[in-house]
Amino acid sequence: MLSYLLSACQITAIPANDGFSFSQYYLWLKTLTNEELAAEEDKQKLLMASMQEDDKAVSSPKLILIYSLPNTSVHQPYKAKSLLNKYSSANKSKNDNNHAFALLLNDQLNSQLALLTKLAAANKNTNRKQQEQIAKIKQLTIQLEQTNKQLILLKQIEQNINKRG
Repeated sequence: MLSYLLSACQITAIPANDGFSFSQYYLWLKTLTNEELAAEEDKQKLLMASMQEDDKAVSSPKLILIYSLPNTSVHQPYKAKSLLNKYSSANKSKNDNNHAFALLLNDQLNSQLALLTKLAAANKNTNRKQQEQIAKIKQLTIQLEQTNKQLILLKQIEQNINKRG
């Protein structure tokens, strides 16, 4: 518990906007556990909630990076892309390194969102095909049951004919 609280103190080690470096913060985020990432997300959300609307768009890069982290419990690419769009349109003074990093992140998020859209379409298609197959199996099962009943009936008729014959 103490180490968790101490790690929360480390969260404040990176400056808010003055001298903020996308790459430095991203590298630092990559060292955190899922629990620490969730705590950092909560902290940044609280900070954003206390800001005025104009400041939110400029102060959102930390949340953008948090939501952009793949393979984590806080990964939310749609939210990251939305915040990045607001950040890009509101951020007038562009630090060359941050601007390049933001462009790279934008490209990566666009690719990721395109892949997620393709995956959703593929899942929808797979589910549709699965439902079609289930319906076909039910239809064939009913036909099999009817054929078995007819076979049983024919066997009974054959037995009756053999008894009389």
